[in-house]
Amino acid sequence: MEYDREKWNAKHAAKKGLHQADSFLLKYFELLKPNKALDIACGRGRNSLLLAQNGFETYAVDYSDVGLASLAKQANSKQLDIQLIELDLDKPALLETYKPFDSIICINFKPLPDLLKLIPNLLNKNGIFLWSSFNEIQAEKTPFPIDKALTYKTFIGYNNHLETLVYERFTDITGERDGYVYRKKY
Repeated sequence: MEYDREKWNAKHAAKKGLHQADSFLLKYFELLKPNKALDIACGRGRNSLLLAQNGFETYAVDYSDVGLASLAKQANSKQLDIQLIELDLDKPALLETYKPFDSIICINFKPLPDLLKLIPNLLNKNGIFLWSSFNEIQAEKTPFPIDKALTYKTFIGYNNHLETLVYERFTDITGERDGYVYRKKY
């Protein structure tokens, strides 16, 4: 949807510099499987940069061409190779052409059902999916939209191909969040 791209382009264009990589990702980074990784809804790429700096063959997907351009500039300045994918994540089937991934991360984004169902198919056996975003408490305290919020334990065991390794409800400097780490069973 073009409105989504315009909205995110405006947000990314207004920001300068990069925040530190996500706190949940940093805490559970050692659970990621090395080699090929996908950062879903990468924005300006703070987490993609972390992956690439740690030797991952990194793919970063977002609908915002402004966010991806910022990531490309950062990656180039650090001499990092990150494959950029500009894609409307409401229509995720194109991601199948890049599979399989050893690890997938999704930070501060709640995929629609089509993408959520696709994620296990994008992973290698024993691949890791690390997901963290704002929860319903954040939506109650701020203008964060409730339909974009994760809710308490809703995604534990959500897909029979994935084993839940970690579920954590936490607060960090960005707000009230839920985090999951899954491993693909087969």
